[in-house]
Amino acid sequence: MYVAKRTLYAFLIKFIFGRGTKQSNKLLLALLNDVFNVPKGLSLGTVEITNPLTFQTNVTDQYAILDIRAKVAGFGHVNLEMQRVNQRNIDKRSLYYGAKLFEEQLDKGNEYRDLKKVVTINFLDFSYFTTDMYYSCYRLMEKRTFEPYPDLLQLHFIEMPKFVRQDKENLIHPNDRMAKWIRFLTNEDDARWEEMANQDPIIENAVDMLRTVSMDREAREKALKDINSIRGEGIEEGIKKGKREDAKMMLMEGLDLHLIIKITGLTESEVLELKDELKR
Repeated sequence: MYVAKRTLYAFLIKFIFGRGTKQSNKLLLALLNDVFNVPKGLSLGTVEITNPLTFQTNVTDQYAILDIRAKVAGFGHVNLEMQRVNQRNIDKRSLYYGAKLFEEQLDKGNEYRDLKKVVTINFLDFSYFTTDMYYSCYRLMEKRTFEPYPDLLQLHFIEMPKFVRQDKENLIHPNDRMAKWIRFLTNEDDARWEEMANQDPIIENAVDMLRTVSMDREAREKALKDINSIRGEGIEEGIKKGKREDAKMMLMEGLDLHLIIKITGLTESEVLELKDELKR
């Protein structure tokens, strides 16, 4: 039995698309071509993973450790991640990751004019936006004329529960190029892997990667270790961070200190510390 259960999504997306190997890069490039709807017969440039997965690395950041950052030749920088837990901040989180990719480009000595496009792609295991569409792409534009800002920042969100629901109702278009990837990522039936592999050569490669992690003892133990960390300390810390962000917003709106404590569950000293941070 493969380890591709829903609790392993975040690890699997990193293992399959973010190892930095030739096979992994091929799969990531195929995924990006489908997300960006690159015309058939064409392709984005070569990809370079800037934070490859290594099994020697311990979990130090409960979520960011499982994101994938890549440079795509002739295109720009991409941050791709899987989010299982709705911390009610994915809109801000994705924007922050995009900003960090701009910052990292400048840290390497580049000038503003040298900045390349940044794209964040978020696979969500929860519904977040009010639209019925499972896939959303946000870009900057002028609010009156709708003239698009230069194409430097894109925020992509794939809400998988919406896709699964629409797929069961046969509402997904046959030519939807992301469908095969989401079916692959959301599959819980081990008997369906071979069926998926036979339907598409690139998914067959992804299934081969699953075989690798299911048979590789070191990889399997690393997966379980990472997921246990995420489900335990990771989720707890993530929730705490969300509460701190909520408290900051309340402080900025001028809410009463004791009301903030009651709503967030933070201690008085924690809220006062946040108040001091906002003054700096």
